[in-house]
Amino acid sequence: MKISVVIPVYNTEKYLRQCVESVLNQTYIDLQVILVDDGSKDSSGNICDELAKKDNRIEVIHKENGGLSDARNAGIDKVLGDYVLFLDSDDYWDDDRAIEKLIIQLNKTNCDVLNFEYKKYFEDSDEFGLVKQRLELPEELFEKGKDAQFEYLIKNSLYIASACNKMIKAELFKNNDLYFEKGVYSEDIEWSARVAIVAKSMWYCNEKFYVYRQRKNTITHTLKIKNIIDVKNHILKCIEYGEKCDKNIKNIYLNYVAYQYAVIFVSSGYVKDKGLKRIYKELKPYTYLLDYCVDSKVSMMRKVYKLLGYRGLILVGKLYAKIRK
Repeated sequence: MKISVVIPVYNTEKYLRQCVESVLNQTYIDLQVILVDDGSKDSSGNICDELAKKDNRIEVIHKENGGLSDARNAGIDKVLGDYVLFLDSDDYWDDDRAIEKLIIQLNKTNCDVLNFEYKKYFEDSDEFGLVKQRLELPEELFEKGKDAQFEYLIKNSLYIASACNKMIKAELFKNNDLYFEKGVYSEDIEWSARVAIVAKSMWYCNEKFYVYRQRKNTITHTLKIKNIIDVKNHILKCIEYGEKCDKNIKNIYLNYVAYQYAVIFVSSGYVKDKGLKRIYKELKPYTYLLDYCVDSKVSMMRKVYKLLGYRGLILVGKLYAKIRK
């Protein structure tokens, strides 16, 4: 099968070669590598063209700047492969057999969505973050269908709000309009919810080859009120989707939404803005989500809420953010 790798590129000249070469060096060679230059102002666009001249598996799209979602969408439109992977241009894969290992798991399951994990690389300290212990995959569970698959992934924190840790059957994009919402932050939250609903099967590959680079100037380190507003809107959309999704997976799906709900109280703790009061007011009717607490973080926030109430939930979120700073 052919694998398409979509790499949105914007002002990452320092990291771009390492990123793309980590794909080109894969032992699995039937690849389509789509580099989407999203109006870069540095030499990233030239580097894309230079790399394309050296390997005919690379296709380059040059477009006006439209943001990460818009760049990914442009790449999706050019996909020719059977499965799709996303890789951000300041990240990379550190295992040349990464795709080969994913293919081995796909051959066992033929699932629509194959999840894997990532590891954080902290650029300032040149160190990797803690990596979770490998899980023994109960492969017999896969035969029990999507409900059991999804429940296992959620309970073990293996289905997360990220496009970059999923290998997705290309026909899902064609049949379900799986484009990313443009002009917003944290678009993966809402997108991953839609993926979970439309996928007919999903599983996990116990490999951690995706290196997620932590830079000081990344979005996750420069949170503003716009970030929190967007996450709040994603949560509300996810709740709405839950009302329409298959009743067999609704309860476990709401555990995914509950995690996003719990985390927003921590994320908002990094922001000082009067607009937070309105956001907290809009989120208050949905505290019932904390009852969907298979995740330990959600369970902790539920205990805080039961003990200290909604205001206590907000204050603990701010306190945790302050400690993390």
